[in-house]
Amino acid sequence: MPMFNRQRETQKLVTIEKRSAQFLILLLLSSLWFQSGSISMGLLLGGAVAILNFRWLWRIVEKVLFEQNKFYGVQALVKFVLLTAVVFLILRYLSVNPIAFIAGLSTLVAGILFEAFRELAPQVRRGSI
Repeated sequence: MPMFNRQRETQKLVTIEKRSAQFLILLLLSSLWFQSGSISMGLLLGGAVAILNFRWLWRIVEKVLFEQNKFYGVQALVKFVLLTAVVFLILRYLSVNPIAFIAGLSTLVAGILFEAFRELAPQVRRGSI
């Protein structure tokens, strides 16, 4: 019996990605009110970086846990360095609003929290927590 149910865990991660994309779309639609391209671009790039980073990290952890291949752990360091460079280049050379960029990055956190609360809600209602 595997330590983790791979299919179930993968489905949870896909759900988090979808929910994060939904939050990002809501923020992008809300940003139209400001009529500022830098705000919309900051949200879009921040959300894209967050979701792509999540997907890449998910693939690395999946290989480490399920394939028992420690070499992929080195990819986490490479990913971190590349992610840092991408964030620097976006903030330095593109005209994006840094607050909007951070808000875009936060869509992943919102997606994770929303799905965690959604999964815990039935247990709280039953009183098992």
